[in-house]
Amino acid sequence: MKRFFYFFLLLLFASAVLMAGGQQDQEAEGAAADQWARDNQLGEYTESVFDEAALYEAAKLEGEVNVYSYSSRVFKFGPTFEEKYPGITVNGYDIDSSEIITKVLAEAEAGNTQADIIFLKDVPTVNNVLAARDLVYSYVPSTMMDIVPERYREPFLVHHTSTQGLMYNDEKNSAPPVSSYWELTTEEWRGRVLMPDPQKLSEYVEILSTIVQNADVMADDYKKTFGKTIELSPGIENAGYEWIYRLINNDVVVMGSTNEVAKAVGLSDQANPPIGLTSIGRLRDKKKDPNLKFTYIEDMTPMMGFSTNVIMAVANDCANPNAAKLMINYMMGDENAEGGYAPYQTVGNFSVRADTPPVDGMKTLSELNLWEADYDFVWNEGQKILEFWISNL
Repeated sequence: MKRFFYFFLLLLFASAVLMAGGQQDQEAEGAAADQWARDNQLGEYTESVFDEAALYEAAKLEGEVNVYSYSSRVFKFGPTFEEKYPGITVNGYDIDSSEIITKVLAEAEAGNTQADIIFLKDVPTVNNVLAARDLVYSYVPSTMMDIVPERYREPFLVHHTSTQGLMYNDEKNSAPPVSSYWELTTEEWRGRVLMPDPQKLSEYVEILSTIVQNADVMADDYKKTFGKTIELSPGIENAGYEWIYRLINNDVVVMGSTNEVAKAVGLSDQANPPIGLTSIGRLRDKKKDPNLKFTYIEDMTPMMGFSTNVIMAVANDCANPNAAKLMINYMMGDENAEGGYAPYQTVGNFSVRADTPPVDGMKTLSELNLWEADYDFVWNEGQKILEFWISNL
């Protein structure tokens, strides 16, 4: 299916507002949405006590729940939910995050909401497009209030944090071949650095934006790495943009997915294999294919990698709000990372529950030197950064 890079959705938002019929209609729609949220105890009206038994009975009357999921693992936690809660069918849809947002917008305009839960990345667009139009609501079960830090409860409940970093072929390299992100811009790595396309995967716009936002740190790391102060290229405004510019001009190889990057690194038969910026979670693929030979580099400067939050929300005016609430609570799992969270307890993913330890062999999230996106900065500056990326390719 056709993919849209998410900042284009701002145009959809603007046109949708015009289609709504003016300020008066918008206010009426907002009042109706607020009343629906109040009636179904979502967002600011969420019930103070999670009554699983009562919610289950209400959900059985609905009979199903539709989950728009950025991840195919909906087909793993869906069946286990059905086992735990007989009488409720899970209809899972594996859809890219940007497509989920596009579908929710289209369904709202048509007055035909099909999604109950959206499970996705691309937090800036959810905040500034869907939530701004009252098309989705947060749901944080009271069971999560004491075990999930506030930063992962607002404005939407985070299901897990995924990480991106540098992967290298550990069969052809006895040790990590680089220790600074600036080394990727040197002649040695010309044409040998791989990464997914930011036009297709919104988290890589977040990554580029975070690098630009931390331009001063990037400049300091350049001096530590090369022993001299960075000289910006003509027209480049800071060291963050300079890193992007130099990476592109070092013939970075742009690929369609994190999986393609991981395979190109892990299956390489080159004497000097490429290195890839990709999802650390791809390490799970080694269980399926023992021929994959790669691992991530932990000791990198100025950061090890990047963290991306995956959120859940309930669609406004959905048909099965009780089943949606029951599912969200289930997806958070338990202290042993079982239940609905089990498919995500893999290397590279981190539960946001304070009582759930990371996968064996992994440090905790707080122990890793990861940069997390500032979603306001991404929303305000990301389009400019993406245009810079495109114009220099």
